Amino acid sequence: MNQTTNAAAPAYTNSLVQTPQASGFLELAATETGRKAFLGDPEKFDSDVGPDILNAQIALRDGVETIARLLKDETRNEVQRHEVAGVVAARTVEALEKSKAAIERRAELLYSDGVAQAEREFSPRASHAALESEIRSYIRELANKADGPSKIRAAMLESKDVAAVIFHSPGFLVGINPETHSKLRFEATEKWLPDAYKRMTSSIALAELAPKFAKAANSVRNSFYNPTLAAKASTRVQF
Repeated sequence: MNQTTNAAAPAYTNSLVQTPQASGFLELAATETGRKAFLGDPEKFDSDVGPDILNAQIALRDGVETIARLLKDETRNEVQRHEVAGVVAARTVEALEKSKAAIERRAELLYSDGVAQAEREFSPRASHAALESEIRSYIRELANKADGPSKIRAAMLESKDVAAVIFHSPGFLVGINPETHSKLRFEATEKWLPDAYKRMTSSIALAELAPKFAKAANSVRNSFYNPTLAAKASTRVQF
């Protein structure tokens, strides 16, 4: 006679939401290493947003610790635990979204400042009009040759005047395709205006960090509590 054994569903003792994803997120978020993986290391980004990143990590840490305490709260039933966890999740998500908004604002400011500085430094100069015209002709002539781009780049890194012409001239005036032109402008800034370049690269790093906060907020919503169970609290009879 064959016997069929139904294996019990695994119990995730660190999570109200009984899924491996929720358990894994909470386990990692409970550690400093995990929080840095989710939200970045404050010391590796622009110092003006360091406090915002740290505040988000503190909010996530406190939220996870509260969920852990709720699991052991014998004064509440399952529905009540999920109801409270929903409040904790909302508070944590609010902190993450606030930090994300601050990071995005800083990214926009850094980029606009970097570009503005580069535009000022590389702007056309009336006293150099003849020289800049010759440089444009020289670049157009090279642009059509097989080794042209490499020679243009070398000249740009050797002469700030060439760099300025490449930066402020539209691509069609110097015969350079948009992709190459954009790359050369960026390299010209790196070579001749390191402060502006640093602002622009810091901006890019922050722009890439911001989506991680949105992802972490979504994980909080999915891992802290079950909305269906929390909603059952509204059926409680008050008397």
